[in-house]
Amino acid sequence: MSHFRTDEEAGWKRSHWQEMQMILKKEGAQNDVVECCPSVLEMVAKKGGRTPTGLYVELYEDGENKQRLYELSCAPDTVDKPCRFVDARLYNQSRCVQKYSYSYALVRYSSATEMPQRNRPEGHFSVPGSGGWSMDYIRVRAGCECQITPPKRKITHRKNLERHRKRKRNRRIVEDDDT
Repeated sequence: MSHFRTDEEAGWKRSHWQEMQMILKKEGAQNDVVECCPSVLEMVAKKGGRTPTGLYVELYEDGENKQRLYELSCAPDTVDKPCRFVDARLYNQSRCVQKYSYSYALVRYSSATEMPQRNRPEGHFSVPGSGGWSMDYIRVRAGCECQITPPKRKITHRKNLERHRKRKRNRRIVEDDDT
């Protein structure tokens, strides 16, 4: 494997650098920061959501009054794409990933997912006289994160060292047999 750059590789790095500089100028003029994995803040009104234990719950809604939550979602065409501003050598190993958190919400368990009182997680409590509504955490989108996957190594240093020692031992055994 050669450590010298090919003209094609050098050209790609130059164009990548130029593209990143253009993005910095354009987005930097509009914002204080420029994200490696752009995200969008949205206020959403969902019908339901998942608790930390994975149960599906209904979110409070009363006609026009709907519970709304803030979510920070990956910008369109960002998820599973390489991260911006990452060194060209790591570019293809990077991915933008949607991250999640939990938000407190007014919810109701369906009869199929009704949770016994003794198994209720911390933070959950029933609202007396509310017709089965209670407070619990539900999963919400909480940002777009750049993750870099390390390259897969075929043989680790430790395996090479063990293989070398084994060969050395085998050579000694063969030499001892010849004497």
